Amino acid sequence: MNRNGNSNGNGLPFHFSSSPAPRRPGLLSNASSSSLSSTLNNSTSNSTSARRLSPIKFFVLVGFCVASLLAVSRIFAPQDKGSILDPDTPSTSKDTTSDELERQLIVQQILDTRKSSYAFEDFTDEGLQQPENEHLLPATAILLGWKRIEGLRLIVKYLTRYPYIKQIIVWNNNKELKLSQRDFELELADSLGHGASSADRTLPELQVYNAAENLHDFAKYMSCSLAKYEHCYFQDDDWLNTHMDALYTNFLTSPSLIHTNTLPLIQMEHRRWTFTNEGTIPPHLSLGYFNMHAGFSWMGTGSYLPRAKARRLLEQRGNTTLTKDRFKVIDMYFSIWTNQYPYQLVNYLTPLDQKNGWSTEVVNDHWSIVFRNMLDAADRLYTALLTNFEVTNKDPFAREEEEPYVSDRHTRSPCHNDKCLFTTSLDPFPDPKEVVFKGDLQTIDEQNAKFMELDYPTTEFWRTFAYVHAVDNDPLTCWNSFKVPKVGDSFGLRFVKPMALQRLTVVSSKSLTVLEGQITVLASDMRGVHWTTCQHTVRYPFAHTMTLDFVCPPGPTLPQGLIHQIKVQLEADLEKSLEICGMDAGGMVI
Repeated sequence: MNRNGNSNGNGLPFHFSSSPAPRRPGLLSNASSSSLSSTLNNSTSNSTSARRLSPIKFFVLVGFCVASLLAVSRIFAPQDKGSILDPDTPSTSKDTTSDELERQLIVQQILDTRKSSYAFEDFTDEGLQQPENEHLLPATAILLGWKRIEGLRLIVKYLTRYPYIKQIIVWNNNKELKLSQRDFELELADSLGHGASSADRTLPELQVYNAAENLHDFAKYMSCSLAKYEHCYFQDDDWLNTHMDALYTNFLTSPSLIHTNTLPLIQMEHRRWTFTNEGTIPPHLSLGYFNMHAGFSWMGTGSYLPRAKARRLLEQRGNTTLTKDRFKVIDMYFSIWTNQYPYQLVNYLTPLDQKNGWSTEVVNDHWSIVFRNMLDAADRLYTALLTNFEVTNKDPFAREEEEPYVSDRHTRSPCHNDKCLFTTSLDPFPDPKEVVFKGDLQTIDEQNAKFMELDYPTTEFWRTFAYVHAVDNDPLTCWNSFKVPKVGDSFGLRFVKPMALQRLTVVSSKSLTVLEGQITVLASDMRGVHWTTCQHTVRYPFAHTMTLDFVCPPGPTLPQGLIHQIKVQLEADLEKSLEICGMDAGGMVI
């Protein structure tokens, strides 16, 4: 058993194969990863439901939500092939299980309550020309369809309530099923959310494409290359992204990077699936320009990327020997071939219908396919960088590492209400540059082992103390810094919309009185380049509760005194790790 408390070779927390990882066989060409594995999905569904709704609350709410349940059960009930596009066709499915009903209720609650904090009028042609909106970027949503058409419909309607999604492209990979715009029946009411008004609301432009053959994941990038807007949003049809505003807000800080979000334990794996070489090359080769700084990330649970990177991927196809079949699993190559570390947020996911996850023939071990293709992507990138030192405008792979660097990425996790994000300089994971990739790995186990030799948190630790637990509105869960904070380390919040904030309360399971006289309160605008020192007083209603009252002087950094970011910075080293279980920002409990 490794340090993760996991007896399987690959270290993935949701892969239960007890057999050792095989040596790298030939790559399979008939599989596509349109979502995480079914094992991951089941674990996610159970953990998400348990965290969001207790059984007692569920049975109480059922009594008040019968009408909603009846409506939702029709949405999610499996339908036969002949009626898949007809929502009025009676369902022939068996009685839905209590777990499924609970999941449906959670989804319906989200649909009834979630709406964007961004204003629709700011994303009109006129609104985007205003100086105060120069940072806003409209996006095209790319949705890939196979057989989960009802989930696809739900996501299309859900996305219409977010004004920055200005265009939606639906690509149908099922050649036996023809879709059209009429199948989605967009109405202005879909963009409102519960209790919202229709003023200044507009529907996104919708385009539907039916493929002559199943192009699998390659269709995402081909669709993005055709997008009207310069940035794309990817979303698979088996997840509901409940933190749309938070992900978009962080994307605006560095739009040239890939921005994704995923589960804590998957994020923990992704931090090991990075491939770095800053110049360590075989001695018989002459020194040249060589810089590898790549990372893997799932794209299907909500992610942003520049359209230019999707178009560059199409060009990379012509500069590699990758076959057409290999491009069908291009999700396993894309983020690595950008030669950048993706910017990833950590949060719990909300699953939709998880059936028919792989639009392929029967595949016995999805994860082995992922690992083999991921290592193949890293090998090909390494070889291309190693053999082509002369950099030209036609270089198929980027060379310069884009900012912010991993060490400067302090935004960690969305708040439960999607109105803020938790930030901290404290990163429990080693810097990717501490492990050098030389293109000689046979299994992903070898890569995992190199990181586990460093000071790496265990699976149990990160399951218990991940970033998201600081802002999940659950006082019984906590984030722990793992490392002991030093002078200059900080924690705080980034707000989706600026606030006139004067009070911040922090709750911990440990005494916070050790911070008395050891902190500074700082505030900034959305860019976070320049910070204003705020005058503050501190009080401790309880030993584990710290309330900060502060006044931040308005100025160029804080126009109109509104705060986009607030952080508490340490002015002395601590002796133990820091733990935060929740916060209250001016009455907004998170």
